[in-house]
Formats: sequence, C-alpha cells, structure tokens
Amino acid sequence: MTHTRRRLAQLCSALAITTAAVAGQAAQAQATPTAINGWRHQITDSRSLLAAVQGGELLGVPPLPDLASGAAATLGSPEYWSNWVHEAMRNNKFLLPLPVDVIKPDVFLPHQTVAAGAPAPLQVKPAAFDVGAVTYRWSGRTKTVRDFVRDTGTDALLLTHNGSLLSQTYANGYRRDRKHLGWSATKSVISTVVGIAVDEGRIASLDDPIDRYVPALRRTAWQGTTIRNILRMRSGVKWDEHTSEISKNDQFLQWIDLALDYYSNGRIGKTRNGFLRSLPRVEPQGVRFNYNSGNTQVLGWMLESIYAKPLSRVLSDKIWKPAGMEADGAIMTDRTGAALGSMSLFARPVDFLRFGEMIRNGGVAGNGRRVVSSAWVTEATTNRKPARDAGDEHQGSYGYQWWSGATPRGFQANGFQGQYITVVPESCLTGVRMAHTMQMAPSGDFAGQGNDEWHTVLRAISKRVGPCG
Repeated sequence: MTHTRRRLAQLCSALAITTAAVAGQAAQAQATPTAINGWRHQITDSRSLLAAVQGGELLGVPPLPDLASGAAATLGSPEYWSNWVHEAMRNNKFLLPLPVDVIKPDVFLPHQTVAAGAPAPLQVKPAAFDVGAVTYRWSGRTKTVRDFVRDTGTDALLLTHNGSLLSQTYANGYRRDRKHLGWSATKSVISTVVGIAVDEGRIASLDDPIDRYVPALRRTAWQGTTIRNILRMRSGVKWDEHTSEISKNDQFLQWIDLALDYYSNGRIGKTRNGFLRSLPRVEPQGVRFNYNSGNTQVLGWMLESIYAKPLSRVLSDKIWKPAGMEADGAIMTDRTGAALGSMSLFARPVDFLRFGEMIRNGGVAGNGRRVVSSAWVTEATTNRKPARDAGDEHQGSYGYQWWSGATPRGFQANGFQGQYITVVPESCLTGVRMAHTMQMAPSGDFAGQGNDEWHTVLRAISKRVGPCG
C-alpha cells in the first residue's frame, strides 16, 4: 500500500505541476487567448473555474448542487463501500471515489459547437421488466444493474432494443440534458466520417498515403503511412499515452503544449498540427498495434483538409444533422481551431446512443436517413485484429477505430474512464455507458475502467430481452 500511495501521490503531483506550468507560462506570456467560434474559453484562474462549476457552465460537469447531491447519494451508501472493499480485497482494484473525471484538459482549452439540426424522434418502448433489477454474477457475487451503476462511477446508462429506447438511468448529478465527455469514443465517430468520405469518393483508397490528402505531413514521420494502417493503430509513429510518467506521456505532453500555445497566443508551446508533425517514427507501419491518439488526430486533420472546413462543421454536416441528434455537441480545439478528434467530443448520452444505434442499423439513422454505407460499417466493425486496451483484463480485437464488444459478433466504441457505446447484434441491443471510472492496482498503475463488468451486464440484459424482432 505504501507503493500505491506513492504512485498516486506522484500522479497527483504531476497533474498539479502541469496545471502550475500552464498557468505560470501563460502569465509570463501576458497574452489574451484567441476567441474560438462557439464556446468562448473563460477559465483563467481558480475563481473563474469555481464560478463555471457552480453555474453548470463547465462542459461534462453537472452544476455544483447536482454534483454534490449525486456524490452524497453514492459515497454515503454503505453498499457502495461494501463493494469497494470487496473489489480491493478480492481483485486488488481500488476505484478512485471521485465524483468527476480525474483529468480534464478541456478546462484549459477552447471548444467549438457541433451543431444539431432537426432532432429525430427516439421511439420509446418501455421495458416489460425492471432493467435495473436484472441480475448478473460478478466477482463471486450476484449483483443487479442498479448495483453496477452505483458501484462503478457510472453517470448514465441507456439502452435501445429493436430501435426503441428501452431504459435510461442517470446518476451522480447527470440528467438527460447534460453533455458528457466521450473521451476516445470520439475515435469511432471520426472513423465513421472517414467512411462517409470514402462513400463520397473523396478518399480514393484506404491504401493511399495520408500525405496525399494532408500535404503538410510530407517530410515527417507520417509520410507514406496509409490511411488503413492509421485507422488500425498500426502507423509506426511514436506515441505512448499509457505510461504514468507524465514527462514521457505523449497525450499529457500534447495537452501541455496546446495550453501553452493557447494562452501565449503562439509564443510558446505547439498547435495540434505542430505537435503531430514533430512526432518521430519508431517502427515500420503495419507491424504492430499501438494505441495512438495521434493517429485519430491525423485522420481528423485529413477530414478538415478534404472538406475544407473545421472538424466541428464536418461532424455537424456529416453526422449530427443527418442522424437527427437532439442537441448540439462540442469538441475541444487548439488556438487555431484545429480539433482534437481523438478524445474531446462532448454530447448528451442519448445522442451517443443515437450514433451507436445508427451503426447497429448498418448506417441508417433513426429518422430513416442513410448516413454511411452498410459496407463501411461492416468493414470497420468486423475487420478486426487482436489488440488490448489499457486496463482490460482480456485481450480484445480492433478494427477501424472500433473495439470488440460484449458478444462474439459485438463491437463498441471505448473511451477513457469507461465511456462505451456497445452494440449487441445478436439481440438488436445498443447500450451506452458514460462514467468516470478509474481503477488502480496496488502498484499504483491504472487497472481498468469497468469494461469487463459492463460486458457482463450487457450479456445479462441481452439474455433477458431475447433475440431481435
């Protein structure tokens, strides 16, 4: 436990140093942040941060009264702590009992709006049974779906069956109208827009080199790397976002550079494109799977180039409006408006559900409109190779920015801290789980985000609802 406390202290210290470095360098630069279309960034100190939280203006965080009451309901529950001790003693996993994300880079960076259009009605078919009472076996215990929500830091759990809303549950201060950060579930959305560009003939072949569409990547490590290998996380370009050493973690380093560049108005730090161009190659492309958020950011850059507009508008035009999302989304950007397409899409959980249901239905949205071809959906979600996500106990498989799911034919979008958009084709079931789950091992290393238990829950629900039709 001493080592665990030391590693956790190192992580907290690194986060504090990161915050201080951004604030200190920004103060030295004495520059006014550039205004970005949509969401004007206003978090400049602890006072403005507190005001944003209190007023419910901080993306991905409920208003402070809702957050406090939600945290009290969970952390004041004896059943929660009984499960916490059980997991710690039996599985050596310690869930961080925090009411919010442990990391929020979006506090320091601006956002753009992903505009919605006419919302598509979501058919509601009340379940003939109490979904929360469905039982499953986990870690030597019989638990219910309600137990899962309470015990795992789950903020929202939504289900559709045969295209109709079956159930929606919110916790920890979240409600239907609150946006949630999708983290790396964003990657599956970007992959889908790549598929749309292929359908439209804007991308001739996935075996084309990325620099054919983004000339600025010529004479960098990305030159000659195929779109297919980038989609499969096999680019061979250096990236490590799983190490707990912040000085070696490329995702943290990028966030720091982006914030420094933003607050100094370009005097220090790097933009998204500058950071991506600076990455070195460490091995030939296609050789090895390496989870690399830089890959998806390069795909986002390619889409910006192909459509000659910001990624926020591309997402709006190609996904949000045609799929009939009920509310605007938001995506984090750098100083220049270049979006981080790898991890920064905010949306209502019900709109993430609409997206997953559209993919389950072969690319056709709930309003009957085809958004992406069924051929792309099949290729992206079934053409998978063995891969492992951070903290997962079992090896899965990875396609075009989609992971394997809860069942043999299933697939899902994965995001840090347990964001999942999971499709169970066998029972025409789509599940969305939004969370802030951080499990730690005794060593102090990241140990999971609830993926395996989520799969167990979904299999139990799938069994209860039965097959399609």
